[in-house]
Amino acid sequence: MSEPAAVLARARAAGVRGFVLAGVDPAGWRDAEAIACAHPDVWMTVGVHPQVVAEVGEAAAHALVDALEATLEVRGPRVVALGELGLDQAMADRATLEAQEALFLRQLRLAIARDLPLNLHVVRAHGRALGVLEREGVPARRGLVHSFGGSPEIAARYLALGLSLSFSGSVGWHPGNKAARSAQQCPMDRLLVETDAPDQTPSVHRPGPNEPAFLSAVVADVARIRGEDAAVVADYTAENARRLFHLP
Repeated sequence: MSEPAAVLARARAAGVRGFVLAGVDPAGWRDAEAIACAHPDVWMTVGVHPQVVAEVGEAAAHALVDALEATLEVRGPRVVALGELGLDQAMADRATLEAQEALFLRQLRLAIARDLPLNLHVVRAHGRALGVLEREGVPARRGLVHSFGGSPEIAARYLALGLSLSFSGSVGWHPGNKAARSAQQCPMDRLLVETDAPDQTPSVHRPGPNEPAFLSAVVADVARIRGEDAAVVADYTAENARRLFHLP
């Protein structure tokens, strides 16, 4: 996050009252920890992103999961979930998907053992990811599928596992797309919103980069899709996030 204090200040001015920074790799965890320690309304997740496997190779990625396990042994109160973990077909060939799955499985078992909510990243690999989750189970504290873009049928399988669905700016890009139909049908108590900054910029702010201050645009899109008042969507998605991550 460039100039984190300024980014956070703009978001607070726009009405955002809390932040969870998603983990990708150890360098990212360290950056997030520094921000979270400096700002009492910031929390973080730690995980090894599936795209990292394609970037560093399977052996090096397993070493990162070793580092993750060590980090979890001494995690502080700002760490509220494990992730991003999952599968990403968009950035990998089939052979790498198998390597990603091995890393996904290791992290999933860590989350279950420590009862940390999941922050799942799944792109074009929902069937395979769901197969792992349905076979292995999920933590008692469940978790979320971030920036969800799947169909209502796929959504139903995640919901059956007790997971929540989080929608980003892409939910409003194309009226009636899969993400929008899933957002429309998602139960109120499992609905979350996010920015996924700097990616997934809401339509009203495209083509520029995304940032946390734009969360209100995601809320507005989800409210329009569901036919609900934006203030109501903001209130219950905020409460859902507080409950999932055990935030004050």
